[in-house]
Amino acid sequence: MNSRPERVVNSRRRRQRRIRRALVSRVRRRHDWFGEIDLRMLERALRLARHCARAGEVPVGAVVYRGDSIVAEAANARERDSDPTAHAEVVALRDAGRRAGSWRLDECRMAVTLEPCPMCAGALVNARLGRLVFAAHDPKAGACGSLYEIPIDPRLNHRLPVVGGVLALRAAAQLRGFFRSRRRNAGSEDQTAVRDHGPRSPARA
Repeated sequence: MNSRPERVVNSRRRRQRRIRRALVSRVRRRHDWFGEIDLRMLERALRLARHCARAGEVPVGAVVYRGDSIVAEAANARERDSDPTAHAEVVALRDAGRRAGSWRLDECRMAVTLEPCPMCAGALVNARLGRLVFAAHDPKAGACGSLYEIPIDPRLNHRLPVVGGVLALRAAAQLRGFFRSRRRNAGSEDQTAVRDHGPRSPARA
């Protein structure tokens, strides 16, 4: 017979599975291609974001995957690499292209914790990416629905389906926590959240 702690753990796991199934079902009502794998990859991207925050990078993580296999993954690396283009999405796409042996990633999807900016959204189109899932919306720099709709712009030579707002609360909490800590450490009263794409605040969660 299971002990009480084991029963509590099992109960929590069952509850988490129910919550996950409900979330996937809710998203699938509008995007029938979304599934458990996409949710799992977005959760992995959130873990990548958490780790890079500890290294002083703005917490954004991205995973490129084909089916249930990860092709490449990355987190923001601007500070580490002194590279203005080293956003998580771009770094992951570069690595995915090298690993796949092709710049065409039409059979791949990406899960990323923050809505891609214009540079990253353009890179997704240029990579001929298959689909995109992101967490927090970015009303100040987002190019996948907030300010622009680059991935579905009919004037471009490639378009890809996009789902946004999945696990947005968790992603936004990561970003807020990072900037709160950075302001506290710097002794600053500045309330502006910056992902280093420019001034931005992932207000919609």
